[in-house]
Amino acid sequence: MTQQKSGFTLRVKHSLYQLGNVCYFSPLVWTALITFLKAALIATFYGLLSLTWRIRELGRTDLKPYRSGRLYAHWHGDELLMLKLGQFKKMAVMASRSRDGELMKWVLQLLGFQVVRGSSSKGGAGALKGLLDTVLKTDAHASLAVDGPRGPIYEVKPGILALAQKTGKPIVPTVGAAQWRFVFKRAWNQCYLPMPFSKCTVIYGEPIEIPLQATEKDLEVLREQLRIALIELKGKAEGTFNRTFLPALRMESVNGA
Repeated sequence: MTQQKSGFTLRVKHSLYQLGNVCYFSPLVWTALITFLKAALIATFYGLLSLTWRIRELGRTDLKPYRSGRLYAHWHGDELLMLKLGQFKKMAVMASRSRDGELMKWVLQLLGFQVVRGSSSKGGAGALKGLLDTVLKTDAHASLAVDGPRGPIYEVKPGILALAQKTGKPIVPTVGAAQWRFVFKRAWNQCYLPMPFSKCTVIYGEPIEIPLQATEKDLEVLREQLRIALIELKGKAEGTFNRTFLPALRMESVNGA
């Protein structure tokens, strides 16, 4: 009996020791827990802040995220405003495989997004396939910053065209602007966060269909069409707050020349 008690005691001590290793000494567990808590704080902050924004939606407002899936194309820089439009609306997005991407994954999931890991620079093929599978299987919307994770800024990458061609979903050019905003000046894309109670403008453009039989030449024409549409719409959005958008001015000067 004494030996049985001793054996049981040893097993309990061993189990507690293993549990202690997992709960108190495993860096992976602590890292995951801290990442989740950070994400919860960020998502809560964003959710409360975005409730104060006064958003005016213009253009093809009938193409807002609703029921059947669409592909929303926007520029880098607008993403923090665009998040508000896709919250809990069956929207699929991509997050990078980096450590920051793990944090962003949790933030996005807590805000009601379906998240696929990867980017157009690293793990991009797998991420695009994951996004493709999600859209096809669940008829989800998808939102992409079309100038890629590293630029060049305001140049449309081919990923969204391939996604539209394979899913048969239309691309909806979407842009935003905020009257009062905090600009992250060290970021390559000049990303901004609308300030509390800021007026915001969102414009939906005409949808662009990508035929399944489109050739490389056709895709290049459609890529340029999407780029021009996004630049023109961004210029109009900034114009609602009496600001100029340099790429739109350059394009106007070239067209006028």
